[in-house]
Amino acid sequence: MLDFYLLPDDQNASDYPEEAEGKRIGCLDQLTFERLKFKKIVPERFDYHADFRWDRVLIQHIRENIQKQLEDDSDVKPLLRILDAAKSQDSGLFAYAD
Repeated sequence: MLDFYLLPDDQNASDYPEEAEGKRIGCLDQLTFERLKFKKIVPERFDYHADFRWDRVLIQHIRENIQKQLEDDSDVKPLLRILDAAKSQDSGLFAYAD
């Protein structure tokens, strides 16, 4: 699973999720993540098997890339919950791959 944690843009990320001070807000499995990349919703440069960070600007960009007709897509729904939680907290995200 790829676990997403809230992480303010100005805060350093920890190497381990157990040390992360941010709140875990969701996860994506590999198949869903790869389908989101195939659908051009998640940028190609992000790897499911590597930790990565999304700042607020990128979160907004990804959110804007989700077209209305895709909002009910079964792959998009869990991502939307993660993105909307980060936006409501005015926070970036950090994803830990396990």
